Amino acid sequence: MITKTMCILFSESYSAASNELAEGRTLATVPFGGRYRLIDFALSSLVKAQVANIGVVTKDNYGSLVDHLGSGRDWDLARRKGGLKILTPFVKPENAISRNRSKIDALLSCRMYLEENNEEYVILADTNVVMNIDFRAMVEYHAEKGADITLVYQNINDPAYNGMVVDCDRNSQVIDAYYSASEASESKSALLKVFIFNKSLLLSLLDRAYTFGWTDFDRDFITKNIAKLNIFGYEHKGYAAVINTITDYYTASMELIGSADIRNELFNSDTPLLTRVKNSPPTIYGFGGKVHNSLIADGCVIDGEVNNCIIFRDVEIKKGAVLNNCIIIQGSVIEPGAQLNCVIADKNVVVEAEHTLSGYPTYPFVISKGQRV
Repeated sequence: MITKTMCILFSESYSAASNELAEGRTLATVPFGGRYRLIDFALSSLVKAQVANIGVVTKDNYGSLVDHLGSGRDWDLARRKGGLKILTPFVKPENAISRNRSKIDALLSCRMYLEENNEEYVILADTNVVMNIDFRAMVEYHAEKGADITLVYQNINDPAYNGMVVDCDRNSQVIDAYYSASEASESKSALLKVFIFNKSLLLSLLDRAYTFGWTDFDRDFITKNIAKLNIFGYEHKGYAAVINTITDYYTASMELIGSADIRNELFNSDTPLLTRVKNSPPTIYGFGGKVHNSLIADGCVIDGEVNNCIIFRDVEIKKGAVLNNCIIIQGSVIEPGAQLNCVIADKNVVVEAEHTLSGYPTYPFVISKGQRV
């Protein structure tokens, strides 16, 4: 069945709040875990399932996406037929302002890509979800159920969750789907924005979307069709973190540091986590360097003290600097004597000597790319 499957990945979630780390890049390429980008998780799961025809839909600021993915060689997706394709926005004079306002607009803009491929099933997935998922098992489940649409959900106990919730019967068929707007302590089946559609159905729904001006993918494609189509839920029982806000990003990063089970599931499972290969030298730990419970990438120089932090490639922590609960992204320099707590520093940031910066776990202090503080 998997040979009959193609995939479209959305480099933006279209529902995410303002995110400082995604201001100059697409959400899909926000750095995560010391050496990866968010899109690496979805791509790696697709490669493991041998889905070899993948289109990545872009919107704005996709230079970092093009640079990271390249030809797809690092994911074994540089192929003459199929492989990885970056689908940039198709702009006409009449829609230049409103291009790709929603996921439906994005799908309409790449309709030709859908039509020119012969696959029977289409996986649609957001790229801001940190998880490993077995797409092969999901496609087989979709076929066995005779489903028109299969969606992925996860049972959560988060009173603050305000996304889409699905209700399923004993046969896992979806009987209701709605937005959760109020706080509730009971378990919810939260939608993870990963779907399988029969391609002919998806094209038909796109025709209706164009005719009736639909703009909300979840409401117009799922909720409106529960009584008309065979829509089934597929429960993801492993770890999953949806990254919409800076708080989401910081929380997921700290969970990565704090749980060996999460690290093993994401990095040491039978799904190899692939990313763009960069040949960097090993990290150097100076005589004054101290590291506790942290993830340190290669190419760094650590002469200061690092506690409960994620340090990306080519970062320099100078003598006397003390970092607690921080995320320091590639190429940044922390000068001597600087004191940082709950800080996220984007690429190529310089924190000058003797500066003290502090955020809070629910509101980390963020330094934008290339800034000197």
